[in-house]
Amino acid sequence: MTNTEPAPFSAGWTVADESATETVADSTRSLITALRRADAPTKSLERAAALINEATALLTPHRVDATPMQGRLGEGGPIGNEAKEPRVFFPWSPIIGPLNPLSGDVEFNFADGRTTGRAFLDAQYNGPPGMVHGGIIALLFDELLGGTNVCNGLGGFTGTLSIRYERPTWIEHELELESWVDRIEGRKVFTAGTISINGEVTARAEGIFIMTEGWKPEKP
Repeated sequence: MTNTEPAPFSAGWTVADESATETVADSTRSLITALRRADAPTKSLERAAALINEATALLTPHRVDATPMQGRLGEGGPIGNEAKEPRVFFPWSPIIGPLNPLSGDVEFNFADGRTTGRAFLDAQYNGPPGMVHGGIIALLFDELLGGTNVCNGLGGFTGTLSIRYERPTWIEHELELESWVDRIEGRKVFTAGTISINGEVTARAEGIFIMTEGWKPEKP
């Protein structure tokens, strides 16, 4: 815990130095990628472990315990309908969040009601030989479709997510992303999306999302 009492929902909502935090997150992503592909000698691994432990010791005393989430806090609550850039309102996302060291090399762009984007997933996201893990594809789709909903002012919780894995989705290849809202039925939002390589669809997703009104996270 820090010496000062955190503001409500501060952990996971805001940090004092966002630029420096993003720099550390970038460095951590590079470390993870390097380790996943490395077959290093013992001395190099031991030295790397010591440096990582030193970095962990620097950060651990500054942990803040509050309600973590991937969204950003605005004056009236979580930024949602007014945001049209997913990285802006999902800075701690495990997929696109610049402040989350677990996020990948993924970009979403929203225009005219649709989301397009790109992804380049390194070996740490590997499942079958040379391919992106199916669960990672599901995670990517959940964020892609959910972000599309939020950008359209239709944010809600995932009800169901159906995925068709049509072809191998290769690691270390440029992936093309697209998502759109198909229809709305009451509080249900039906959203679809695709992942492609060189214009050829490798996976498709259809999701049903349940819109909420006035939802707020519980304080711990």
